[in-house]
Amino acid sequence: MMATATPRPGGRSARVQQAVHEAVRSLLQENGGDRTALSVPAVAERAGVNSSTIYRRWGDLPRLLAAVASNRVLPEQVEDTGSLQGDMEAWFVPYVEEFSSALGRQVLRDMLADGAVTRDYFAAMQGHVEEIRTLARTRGESPPAAQEIIDVVVAPVIYRVLFNHESAAALRVQDRIARLLGGEGTRAARED
Repeated sequence: MMATATPRPGGRSARVQQAVHEAVRSLLQENGGDRTALSVPAVAERAGVNSSTIYRRWGDLPRLLAAVASNRVLPEQVEDTGSLQGDMEAWFVPYVEEFSSALGRQVLRDMLADGAVTRDYFAAMQGHVEEIRTLARTRGESPPAAQEIIDVVVAPVIYRVLFNHESAAALRVQDRIARLLGGEGTRAARED
């Protein structure tokens, strides 16, 4: 089984993963995001591990890039801003700003190249949406269903970032969130 975004191994395994991920990020940064300058041997040398460790754990360079990409873009936890709208904006706006750049779009493409990473990343994203909904319910708010948040806000934004190369400003994430939370058509679909 290939390493994906979700597992957070401890001990030596965690140190290897961290060293390899840092090596990928630093090599990308040094080469202006040019992925053609990356190779498994270069990453292994920078990380201080054997190439066989990378091949055994990640399989190949595209899967490694997908794992690095998925681990770098979602925050570890959801921020409690005091309101459902604030929580959604604090979680999703920085994500969109990162992914709407040229490098961010490439990161998304890397993630899409590996189905296991994509599934794990989507599961993590759904988990964050559920955390946001739980915070809202704790405050007495009525959040939309998780699937509605994903369908109305998350999915169209990611689609437009990938296929239309739209900027964060053009995507107007705050407006999408406000429409979802304030629109009359969404209130009936809310769940307790």
